[in-house]
Amino acid sequence: MWIWLGGIGLLIALLLAAVLISYVHVHFTFSKQNHDDYAKITIRMFYGIVRINYEIPSIVFRNWKEGFLVKTEQRTNHSRGESQGSKRVNKRKVEKWAKDVKIMLRATDALKQWVKQTLTRVHMTHMSWSTRVGVGDAAYTAILIGWVWSIKSSIIGYLSYQIHFERTPVLQVVPVWGDDMEFQTELDWKMKIRITALLIAGFMLLTRVLQVEGGWRVWFKLLQEQRRRRKKKLKRHHTN
Repeated sequence: MWIWLGGIGLLIALLLAAVLISYVHVHFTFSKQNHDDYAKITIRMFYGIVRINYEIPSIVFRNWKEGFLVKTEQRTNHSRGESQGSKRVNKRKVEKWAKDVKIMLRATDALKQWVKQTLTRVHMTHMSWSTRVGVGDAAYTAILIGWVWSIKSSIIGYLSYQIHFERTPVLQVVPVWGDDMEFQTELDWKMKIRITALLIAGFMLLTRVLQVEGGWRVWFKLLQEQRRRRKKKLKRHHTN
């Protein structure tokens, strides 16, 4: 009997160790061709046992007041069907997000430092970014190509100080010398982080929140407010 119990205990310990050393893989793709936009995020956990696909098949700019209408589709490999919805991103929503971030900064001890420490545990396993651009004039197209290269180099340079690149990013900027305006860009990122690193990051975040007087109440209030919004949105979606 003790042998059986020991064997079961050893098996549980091995499974727990396998989970802790496993990675969470995130695959992000984005493409834009003139007015057509598409984005997809795939998350794999526990050696691919759990998969979550989050697609954005359409991003439509309404006007300066209404902002962007973002259509979303979400599905997992353990659930039937998929959930569809739409989000409106406008000036008011961006201001609300900025306000929430300021509240979190005040309610957490050195939140920016925590973000930087967490990002150092992220590994970029693949990154490619290609762009085709032309404005119908050769001189202006050449100038724009230089600007695009400069923007891409600055972004990659900043990211290289924040996360670990396992491979050199593949960047491409192709000028289009035709008479018509054209803009196409394709972005492909693959990242991973260990489950252990996520658990440590979560524990450190909790510690920093508790170090601020009343910090946990502020976070709890924000989470409750976010939950109410989601319930209200789901109720409105089912009604429609």
